[in-house]
Amino acid sequence: MSGHGSKRAVHDVIIATLEKEGRNPHAYNIAGIMRDAFYDRGPGNGYSAESEEHWRAAVTKHRRPFGVGDLVRVVLEVDGQTEFHYGPIAQFRKANGGSYRGTPVKPHSAYIELEHHPSYGRTVPLAEVTPIQDDFEFITDPVEVHRGAFGPGGMLWCMGCPRPFPNPAAVKVVHKATGEKTQLCDTHNDDEQLARLGHQPLWNARGSRDTIEELAQNPEALVGPVDDWDAHKLREWADLFPYLVPEKAAELYTHWKENQSAQVAA
Repeated sequence: MSGHGSKRAVHDVIIATLEKEGRNPHAYNIAGIMRDAFYDRGPGNGYSAESEEHWRAAVTKHRRPFGVGDLVRVVLEVDGQTEFHYGPIAQFRKANGGSYRGTPVKPHSAYIELEHHPSYGRTVPLAEVTPIQDDFEFITDPVEVHRGAFGPGGMLWCMGCPRPFPNPAAVKVVHKATGEKTQLCDTHNDDEQLARLGHQPLWNARGSRDTIEELAQNPEALVGPVDDWDAHKLREWADLFPYLVPEKAAELYTHWKENQSAQVAA
């Protein structure tokens, strides 16, 4: 974090930096961040930034409590499977399930509208609610954002833009839990696109339940002979969705690949 200037200029720098990091500035106490991450250089000299460490600490400290309408994530068990679900907070509730009058300072639970959950909505203790932004890593280095583009000087296009005229990508977004990636322009680097990326593993898991169950019951099926067609198809699936492979099967597959590499090297 760097920069200096008047109080208003620093305010604008904080807003811009939060947005660059993929954060919603409205979710933060900007004055608090300014107080803890910048120092007054004296009359007429404006403000200068403290260290990156001060910035991170201030951003963590001055994140506002959840608000109605915030898009969040909860972890739920559906048909024996652990799933990430995203949705907006519709209402805060007390420990007994009752509603608050006015805006609570420390609400117990949140009623969240979950578009892709069988019962639609769910009341979840606030301690088990995660801001959607926390589930993602945001990469803004242009070289990394456009890595993999075809041709010299090629670029990747925003996956959130309407076709046929998408904008160049400005940020690469990585879903931390699965490694799933997409790239977005500044305009479409928003909660709606994040929820779409976050829900994709859910659809992948629901479409792969038979395979997941097969490998949970028979993990050795993944490490059959090289010329075994069924094992080959399972390995293709595992390479595509490594985060869905049951633990024992994943361990066996890791050893299998190491052995194959050793044989090729020999």
